Amino acid sequence: MTNPSDLSRSISELLSTLDRSDAKGDTEAASLQGVGEAADGMVRVVALAGGQIESVWIDPKLMRSPSERLAEEIRTATNAALTNLRSALADAAAAPDTRAMLEQLRELQRSAVPQLQGLIDTLGSVQARLSTGGRP
Repeated sequence: MTNPSDLSRSISELLSTLDRSDAKGDTEAASLQGVGEAADGMVRVVALAGGQIESVWIDPKLMRSPSERLAEEIRTATNAALTNLRSALADAAAAPDTRAMLEQLRELQRSAVPQLQGLIDTLGSVQARLSTGGRP
């Protein structure tokens, strides 16, 4: 039979792991980025989760193009980076809500472990009485 202190320790370890995972997830979400390219890789834009553009790289050969073409390629790469970023954010949002899971496990630890200990104590008493020929 599982000892309630073992169950409590297992739940505590799980809570600790989820806490670390939750903190890591917050950091990873903040560092998400989207990358977009245009003009066969001659324009590259990197967009950050806060809606900022981190970088714009333009191949020097493309700089000889008419300004209208250059502007269009930058717009295309920027839109691609933003689309890529939205996709990455949606994937991150689809991850399970570890904060809610943590709270549910904490509540389980607070309530179930003492109840389990009481049940085990009662079963132990019944077993002791039965082994001595007494009534349950």
